[in-house]
Amino acid sequence: MAVWIDETGTLVRPAESASIEPSPMRAIEITDDLPERMQMLFTEVKKLPDHAEDYRAAIVDWVENGADSRFAMAPHEVLEASQPRPLDHSRAAALFELGCHLHDTVGKDAAVPFWKQAHAANPENWTYKRQAWTLESTPPGEASDMVQEVSDTYGTTWLDDVIANGGGEAYGITPAL
Repeated sequence: MAVWIDETGTLVRPAESASIEPSPMRAIEITDDLPERMQMLFTEVKKLPDHAEDYRAAIVDWVENGADSRFAMAPHEVLEASQPRPLDHSRAAALFELGCHLHDTVGKDAAVPFWKQAHAANPENWTYKRQAWTLESTPPGEASDMVQEVSDTYGTTWLDDVIANGGGEAYGITPAL
């Protein structure tokens, strides 16, 4: 996710899905010797929308043209393009942040109930899920566990939720470029 902020501190693009390079996971070859679950995971990863080239080009255009870039929005356009935040989403944000505070001050076990509530209040928010799942599945000091098989704690996993929500092609929000 990214927002664009100009030199004056004005938001010129709202929060949107943002990538400037294709995921290296898209290039992984799916072979029969991989476990079936990994084959399913990589199949869904290859379906994820890839807007990296277009998004990078939009940033370059904005850098070169500033406020005259066709990708820079006026303040009223930013507001119109911003997603509304229902009460449940605001509640989810508060629950998630409380979970983060508890994770950092008390420990993971104190955070999980609040993260579960955040997931229930805003089930389409992948950021809340991914961060909670990563903290559950990645030992301290290790590289992030991208597979996130955490069904024992959360009753679901990244792959299960992606499939339940329409597959890799439905994952994320396409930036309006």
